[in-house]
Amino acid sequence: MKDPFVLAGREYRSRLIVGTGKYPSFAETRRAVEASGAEIVTVAVRRVNITDPAKENLLDHLPLDRFTILPNTAGCYTAEDAIRTCRLAREAGVGTLVKLEVIGDEKTLFPDIPATIEAARVLVREGFQVLPYITD
Repeated sequence: MKDPFVLAGREYRSRLIVGTGKYPSFAETRRAVEASGAEIVTVAVRRVNITDPAKENLLDHLPLDRFTILPNTAGCYTAEDAIRTCRLAREAGVGTLVKLEVIGDEKTLFPDIPATIEAARVLVREGFQVLPYITD
């Protein structure tokens, strides 16, 4: 592989990371992700059913042998919420690589940088690889 993208010790051919929100169905989500060529797929943990195995789940449509699932903390307004959400993702079996978002402004969705840093420190100590969503 020429010039691979290396993230958290893993090599990828594609540098594209695709989101899974806003699609009308899980099947369409999978088709879009496959068509994109992306190998990393970000998933809002709050929008994924991880508690009821009887219900359909987005993760059932994204084979873990083909895609790295990048759980994100979209919708979290506190460091504590974001930390809990990452822990849930880890317990659900999607790993420790996470996209960390702590919302600071409800209107613009700009991040709360101090809360994001606080959450990142805790998560890194717990063995997570953190991709923070922050501005300068």
